[in-house]
Amino acid sequence: MAARYLILLSRLAERPDVKSRITRLTGMRSAFEGHHISVLTGSDCPLTARRDDRGIVVGTIFDKATFRPLESAALPADEPLGCIQSYLIEKCWGRYVSVAQDADGTVSVMRDPSGGLPAYHLHVGGDHAIASDVETFVAAGLLRAEVDWDNIGFQFRFPNQRSPATALKGVRELLPGFGLVLDGSDIAEKPYWSPWDYIGSPSVNVTGDVGERLRRTVDGCIQALAIPKGRMLVGVSGGLDSSIIASALVRGHCQPDGVTVATDHPAGDERGFAREMCAAVGLPLHEAKLSIDHVDLRRPSAPSIPRPIGEPFLQSFDRIVREIARDERIDSLFRGNGGDAVFCFMQNASPIVDRLAAEGLHPAIWRTIRDVCKLTESSLGAVLRAALKRACAGPRSSGDHRDNRFLASEAGFSSAYPGHPWLATRRAVPPGRAAHVQWVVRVQRFAEGYAPSASLELICPLQAQPIVEHCLGIPSWEWVAGGINRSAVRRAYADVLPAATLKRTVKGGPEAFLHRPAGRISRGGQGNVDGRTTCAKWHPRPRCCRALPFLRRAGTRQ
Repeated sequence: MAARYLILLSRLAERPDVKSRITRLTGMRSAFEGHHISVLTGSDCPLTARRDDRGIVVGTIFDKATFRPLESAALPADEPLGCIQSYLIEKCWGRYVSVAQDADGTVSVMRDPSGGLPAYHLHVGGDHAIASDVETFVAAGLLRAEVDWDNIGFQFRFPNQRSPATALKGVRELLPGFGLVLDGSDIAEKPYWSPWDYIGSPSVNVTGDVGERLRRTVDGCIQALAIPKGRMLVGVSGGLDSSIIASALVRGHCQPDGVTVATDHPAGDERGFAREMCAAVGLPLHEAKLSIDHVDLRRPSAPSIPRPIGEPFLQSFDRIVREIARDERIDSLFRGNGGDAVFCFMQNASPIVDRLAAEGLHPAIWRTIRDVCKLTESSLGAVLRAALKRACAGPRSSGDHRDNRFLASEAGFSSAYPGHPWLATRRAVPPGRAAHVQWVVRVQRFAEGYAPSASLELICPLQAQPIVEHCLGIPSWEWVAGGINRSAVRRAYADVLPAATLKRTVKGGPEAFLHRPAGRISRGGQGNVDGRTTCAKWHPRPRCCRALPFLRRAGTRQ
């Protein structure tokens, strides 16, 4: 179940009549009371309290060293507010929002760096509230939603910027890794974590022990997030990222179900690869096709997120997985969102520039040059010219990218935003490492999903803090070693994943759903039957029979 919470600050927390009314309207219960602070949560929301009763963590937290869930006894007591938040960043990780109060009454609310648990900030007169979703503000009677059209224009014009402003007036997002510090009547935003702190300059060799540490970190995060979730679905596309998640869940004895969706267009049909992967790890697989009947262009694809986001065809995917989850009594969906960015899917000459900056004219630079030639299928001359051009170009920020298509000339310009601090360029950082950081920032918008459901929680484990920190420390040239993208993680999982999965460098996607010609909409048992989506479920045979063809059983359960 998705964690639902509401944090009241300042005078809102001091008025029993207000809290009583909000509790009645939202159905929430009081989880923590302090000076100028009140935390209300849903009945299924996981909580971890400090031993000195001066704070609480909403959501789940784990120990970085052991990947085990943390309880209140593990959190330090009688420490200054800043020390508590630093402790969580340095020693812990998870999907949480932490609330801490100092002895002098100062309050800090911090969102974890992965952004796995949403956090929206509402300024109500001189008071403040923070919630897991905007609907909670509305249900509590704190917000009468009003669209900020100019901010919508800004987000369309600068699609790569991660602004705390939303498309609703008065509502801001508390960005991952940031906190709000309330001191009396003053409130300020404070950064607690930055990806730039993890792009160390030393060369890293991902073979041997380092490759093992990468796999141990990725497996540990995936399996830890699955522990309290009961039955789960895992999206399986047959590609590298989803295969890593599925494999880790199975090896962690979590017994998930796989799900893959296909399009009528061959470019969006990955079922063959998904079946092969599921057969290798012993994972039952649900199959379905995207249906045009599920898509309504008149409604938003991300109705719970207060900003314009989400492709319309994802309405079909969301409906399919919700129906499978309902029929199979499944509580959570694991997906590989953000994996390309975290595992540094890079196909340009930046690794050459990075290695030259780190090691100078070391003979190993020629190995990286050959790797880039093979990766990009380019000649030596073309690669060297591209590397020289990239080196001379200087630092660039993806946040500066502007898309003016289909917009009125004045749209979005009055919503001036200085830019996400993590997207600001740094001259001392080579281009490959800088791009890796900026990609990690941009994919955080996928952590919440598009259509979150109270009964089906979306979990994107590859965006977990320890995985991101570890991967940022691996140089860009290790990610293209051997002339194959995401090489470091492929080598780390070389003895775990099927060879066919490890060798795949490109694959199709659901965007092919948009290419289907009119008049060729095929339902064939995969579309709507009495208003429901029907799908097939594949069951891998026992290990001794995996070389034999699959048996297809439509509509069966394991």
